[in-house]
Amino acid sequence: MTIKVTILGMNRIGASIGLALASMKEQLVRVGNDREHGFARQAEKLGAIDKVVINLHSAVEDADIVILSLPVDEIRSTLEVIASDLKAGTVVVDTSPVKTAVMEWARELLPAERYFISITPSLTTSALLEIDNGVEKARADLFKDSLMLITSPPGTDESALTLASNLTKILGATALYSDIAESDGL
Repeated sequence: MTIKVTILGMNRIGASIGLALASMKEQLVRVGNDREHGFARQAEKLGAIDKVVINLHSAVEDADIVILSLPVDEIRSTLEVIASDLKAGTVVVDTSPVKTAVMEWARELLPAERYFISITPSLTTSALLEIDNGVEKARADLFKDSLMLITSPPGTDESALTLASNLTKILGATALYSDIAESDGL
């Protein structure tokens, strides 16, 4: 069985996640989407995704995992657009630094049996001084030996939490579980 992972947002974080997942190409297909179609095409050329899907509805349709690597001001509208396209069991993983508001939007907009997890990626030390967040700065080891906060709403399905933990390991990071207030405070 092939797992479909859709990454929305082909910035440094999104494309780096895609590059880190490249080692699992036999087990999953990586789909990329970005409002700026050129960024998605660039990520595809870098090998961060297997294919670009321009239509947002089609990009998330049948996805097992949807990773949001978007500016905070685009998250709510994106969740509104994709909510009805997500199949039961889909895990939506947000990478934004703002947890409380995004988690409330997910709770309000996502249908039952669609699970929301928030991760806060931190970067490997060699990447900390880089200020450019463009797709061209993506690297497979961007999260290597770093810490990653995992935050979820109360009652989140255990399989979704396991998925987040496994994703963190694949990215090369160590998972730390946090509640919403603690994560936003950090």
